[in-house]
Amino acid sequence: EATSTTTEKFIVILAKNAANNHFNMLSTCLEKKVNNFDPFAISQEEPNKDENEVLVFYFDSFTAYFSDFDSDFAMNKLKKVEGVQLVEKSFKIYLTRSMTTPTLKNNKLTKSNTSLYVNRIDTDKRKYDGFYTYPTNAGRAVNAYVMDTGIRMTHHEFKGRIKLGGVFCNGCVNGDDELGHGTHVAGIIAGTTYGVAKLANIINVRIMGKYGGDLIAATKGINYVINAHKNAKNKNSIINMSFSTLNYSDALAALVKECTDNGIHVVASAGNDHKDACLVTPASVPSAITVAASDKLDKRANFSNYGPCVDIYAPGVKILSAFTSNDNDSVFFDGASMSVPHVVGTVALYISTYGNLPPSNMSNAIISLATKNIIKNPNSTSFGINQDICY
Repeated sequence: EATSTTTEKFIVILAKNAANNHFNMLSTCLEKKVNNFDPFAISQEEPNKDENEVLVFYFDSFTAYFSDFDSDFAMNKLKKVEGVQLVEKSFKIYLTRSMTTPTLKNNKLTKSNTSLYVNRIDTDKRKYDGFYTYPTNAGRAVNAYVMDTGIRMTHHEFKGRIKLGGVFCNGCVNGDDELGHGTHVAGIIAGTTYGVAKLANIINVRIMGKYGGDLIAATKGINYVINAHKNAKNKNSIINMSFSTLNYSDALAALVKECTDNGIHVVASAGNDHKDACLVTPASVPSAITVAASDKLDKRANFSNYGPCVDIYAPGVKILSAFTSNDNDSVFFDGASMSVPHVVGTVALYISTYGNLPPSNMSNAIISLATKNIIKNPNSTSFGINQDICY
């Protein structure tokens, strides 16, 4: 009879060939209940895949019914099970939006006024002409997965180009955006008015609710994208990750690498903590394109993370994009969260103009197009986003 209940959440990554053999054993080896076996974890249609390919189990209620439960003991036991590659305790993830910029809802700014915020990426000098010039294809036939707080999918910025991919946050019942963050990010990527790649498709992958999200929700969302990409005829896939952990996550790093190994472009926030981006995830993953925030004077934003893990800078101060009060709403936000979708949009432009590339080549291509040695006080990184393909 239980005297107390302690609930811990773990992510367990197994070698694919170990999954079927060990699921039942994992359920009983510690005499605990294991539930929520992820439906995407095993692809029965692909039995001849590389045996080293990883998959993910989710233990959402790993509950011990005795008073002296030691989660570290349980985690160490799981690590010793044959075929287990990684075990990590779940923890919170954080949006990388600064709260310093006031909300301006229902603003009446015209297109020429708002274009300054994307105008920076179609010129290598700060000579803003009030217009944003972009390729005719404008990201057409590119799928941008927005892993975020949800999206207001009825917003006019996304009309006819958005769909719900999945809802993975605890307690979230649909893909609606209760915070406005995901809607703003999506608007920068592909909004009709505010977007970089105005014809790209937006896929809403909700991993955060009103009170945030956790690592388990993020890994579920990534696993969904990997499987959607594998099963799709269109392989032009990009993930926008405008979130960060406070510390390094082995599980998140492993899954980001799994994405890029499968040809999915991952663009990640450097973070907003004014510290080395190599200390946080997904910013620190080498195969991701890690983006830090700059302002309109090409200075590193005072909140932005920095360092050798940063690949590129993009606008992240006073960025105008879609918001959630109604289908025409817009707002200014600051943050590296806003910088990431500028680069996602640019990758979409590149794909629709020149064709797709493997993620490592795409990263090199985007950096090669950037204006060099332009960011003031960048710490270890000095590239600023500027796309010749936008002329």
